[in-house]
Formats: sequence, C-alpha cells, structure tokens
Amino acid sequence: MLNPEFPRPVALDTHPIILQRYIVPTPSIEELYLSIRQCLKLRVPGAIIYAMTRWGKTYASRFVTVALREDFPHLVIIAFDCHKKKIPSESAFFSNLLRAIGHEKAETGSSYVKRVRLLNKLMEMLQASKQNVLVVFADEAQKLEIEDYEWLREVHDELERSGFRMVTFLIGQPQLKNVKTAMKAARQTQIVGRFMIDDIEFHGVRSAEEGASCLLGYDTACYPNDDWPFTRFFFPQAWATGLRLVEEGATLWQHFQEAHDDAGFRMELEVPMTYFARTVEIAITELGKDHPDFRFTPEIWRQAVKASRFSAAEEELLLNIEPD
Repeated sequence: MLNPEFPRPVALDTHPIILQRYIVPTPSIEELYLSIRQCLKLRVPGAIIYAMTRWGKTYASRFVTVALREDFPHLVIIAFDCHKKKIPSESAFFSNLLRAIGHEKAETGSSYVKRVRLLNKLMEMLQASKQNVLVVFADEAQKLEIEDYEWLREVHDELERSGFRMVTFLIGQPQLKNVKTAMKAARQTQIVGRFMIDDIEFHGVRSAEEGASCLLGYDTACYPNDDWPFTRFFFPQAWATGLRLVEEGATLWQHFQEAHDDAGFRMELEVPMTYFARTVEIAITELGKDHPDFRFTPEIWRQAVKASRFSAAEEELLLNIEPD
C-alpha cells in the first residue's frame, strides 16, 4: 500500500508502462538515429534497416520519427506499414500511402486518381514546409513485391522532377538484405539505387553497460510531469531513499547471460529490446513492492527474466536464422 506521504499524482493504471505505450532511448536507438541523420545530411536516397523479429526496430523507428520531428519541426515525414497481398494491387498501395498522410479520400477513385491525389498532397505539404525533402519510413518492408517498389519509384521520380528529394528507409527483417542482393543480381538498379544504397543493422542490448543505459531511461523518462520519473512513480518511497534502476544493469545482464548459457546457446548474447523491456516491466509492476528499504534483488531479476519468456524467444529466433 502506498504511504500517504508519497501520493502519486494520477492513477497507477494510467501510466504508460502499464499501458505499454512508452519509448525509452537505448544505445542502439541512438546509433540508428545518428545513422538516419547522416543519411539525410548526405541526401542518401534510400537505406534498408534490418533486424530479427522482436528486436525492437518498429519501436526504434517510432522513437526516431518523434526525434526527427522535434529536431526538424518543418521536415515532412510519412510512415506506413507494408502489407503482403496474394496479388499486388496498385490501388491498395496508393490507398495505404494516402492513409499514412491522413488524406480524407484514401479509398475512393481509380489507382491513377489516387496516385495523382497522393503526389498533389505531398507537394502541397513540401511547399508549405519550405523544405525540399520528404522522409519516408516503410515498416515490414520485406513484404514489398517488385510491383510495390516500382509504384514507390514513380512517386520518388515525380517528386524529383518537381524539385523535391525523397529519402526512404525500408525497415524489416534480415530478408531485406537478400532482397537487395537479388535486385542487384537481376540488375534492378532503378530500385537499388533509390531505396537500398545503405545497409543499417539494428541491434538489441549487447552488454551490461548498454543494459544500464536502457535502465537509465526508466529513471529519467517522466509521467505525468517532470517531477515523476517512471521509477519514482512506481516506487516513490524507495526512490526517496535512493533506489535507481540504472544501478541494476550488471545484475540484470548476469541473469540474461545465465538464461542464455543454460539454454546452450553458443552465439554472443544479444537481448531483443522487446524482451528487455518486458523483463523490466515484470520486475516493476509484478515483483517489486514499494517501501523505504525496497531494492531489486538478484532473485527478482531471475524471476523477471524467466517470466519474460526470453529463453523461449531465443530458441524461436535461432530456428529462424537462415544458414550462411
């Protein structure tokens, strides 16, 4: 029970951790952001960003999108999810892009009408922004077919002819590298040269130091105001006596390493951000009990790692890694 001397400003069930609607910066996200900024600085027309499933790349791309909008408030950015279809549909493709920019007529008209509608709206947005660069994030891009790339190329080329630049980031699983290789072998240079110039690999958490950096995010991210860091919100009494999650990096990493070793894996440990965050959430919301003397123990972290199903996820990921 919460001590009345430490009342929370809002109800517990409204917190982003409870709702799983939060993003904390990680070293890998920061690396990705710097890589994307460099692509924009050099006007690289396109890059692939890849990682295994559950590595947190979608989570990272959302963070990067927010950060770009904060750092470059006039930059035009659109993000959309790619969809796999039995038969590629030009009409559905352009409807998807129109929805991404919030167009009220995303579903009506022929594919040609939708294409013109999309281009007109994008040019309107670019002219209003006084910037000449459109940044596009396409998530789950391994689902794109050659027809989808050609339709996207039409948008790219039309904008270029009108004096605007389009920089595209294709986000997906490692199959994207195979797609690039196949495109190059098939001499599809019109696609590779626009959308696949650079390769950016997104990583999970790779060390105790990186784990501590992620945990620091819980100590510094705030809700509902700057007086309430996430850690303080859940443990106000313990926070007042010095509890900080950043100090738990080495202990938490040790238990991920033990779970990894016990499962018999020989590759280097790398924890997908999804499972790192889930472990922290379990420790915070289910295993921790606030009082002035509360501190996270090795047993709490062992239980949290086990409950996160990290080991089972590693097995599944290993089965899906294609042999060299």
